[in-house]
Amino acid sequence: MKKEIIYKVFEKAQEKGKSVILVGDYGVGKSQTVYDYAEKKAKEKGKELVIWHLLNENQKKELIENKEKLRNSFVLVDIKLQSVGDISKLTGIPIIVNGNGEHKIIWELPLFLKVLSQEESDGILFLDEINMASPSLQSTTFELLLQRKIGEWRLNNNVLVIGAGNTLDVNISANPIPKPLINRVVFLNFQGFQIQDWLRWAINKKLDERVIAFVHEFKELIVDSEEELETSTRPRSYEILSDLIKNENDIDFIELIAFACLHKSTAVKFVEFVKLMDKLNYREYIENPRKFAQLEGQAKYAIITLIARNAEDINKKDLVNFITQISQTDAEFVLLLLSLIKTKPKLLDIILTSLPKEVVTRFTDIITW
Repeated sequence: MKKEIIYKVFEKAQEKGKSVILVGDYGVGKSQTVYDYAEKKAKEKGKELVIWHLLNENQKKELIENKEKLRNSFVLVDIKLQSVGDISKLTGIPIIVNGNGEHKIIWELPLFLKVLSQEESDGILFLDEINMASPSLQSTTFELLLQRKIGEWRLNNNVLVIGAGNTLDVNISANPIPKPLINRVVFLNFQGFQIQDWLRWAINKKLDERVIAFVHEFKELIVDSEEELETSTRPRSYEILSDLIKNENDIDFIELIAFACLHKSTAVKFVEFVKLMDKLNYREYIENPRKFAQLEGQAKYAIITLIARNAEDINKKDLVNFITQISQTDAEFVLLLLSLIKTKPKLLDIILTSLPKEVVTRFTDIITW
């Protein structure tokens, strides 16, 4: 799937007042796609992206009461239905109030619904793990997906409702999604994204260069485990791996984390890749770019990764000369190097202004996305 097409589906569904359900394997990027889309829409609208569950109770109440602040916010409410034990967290509760000497019962809405039902609200209600919810919770979830309301309270028209869940073959504890519901929403079988889309995402999110280069070389985003208590490789696995090894060079620690996050076959290759980097001297190739062409594929990936990780410490004239020279024989690795250096925008600008015009023109696509 192409991310741009998924985004277009979201936009059209919101325009037509339809909800979307993403169903697929775990860890392939369903949640991340929703978050990335929210970030994109907030930026397009010139609004602040507000992640609801990251706010404390006072901040939530301020957003509810301050209409101007709400008008300038794009709110993403992410509800993990498997962890919602009490249905009142979605529906609210009746409370007794005392006014003018009389007792009366009013319905106290959950805070997220108080926000998303306001005229000024704009954002996404993301109902994750929908087929892991209890039957009673599912019925309320389906009301939100189909009718965009709970009881008498209706979501504002600017709010897009997205559900997500796993297929039954992935999780035997999952409940099937009723076919009438499937036929009334935009139902997408989400298989994840192409490698190039993931690489762009990883570079923009500044994942560890070793992780990006490894995926670029081996193109292993998904590797399934045959054992019940064994890690599988998923796009999410690489994100966790990157977070934990960023700026870490202790190979024993990296090896432990790799086997904790990735399928064992992927982890073995990743550790070998990192160990290879430790054996190579990238300065030798900066000083003599012609030697780079004599390397085998994995060693080239390792050298390019090392250069990207240490680019700020390399003489800029030498770095520009290296890029210019290998662009004639190893264009693929120039693409990778420039991609990795994109995480350092100031450095990339310096390099681009120094490279020959024909080299810059040749790699315009990778430079501008």
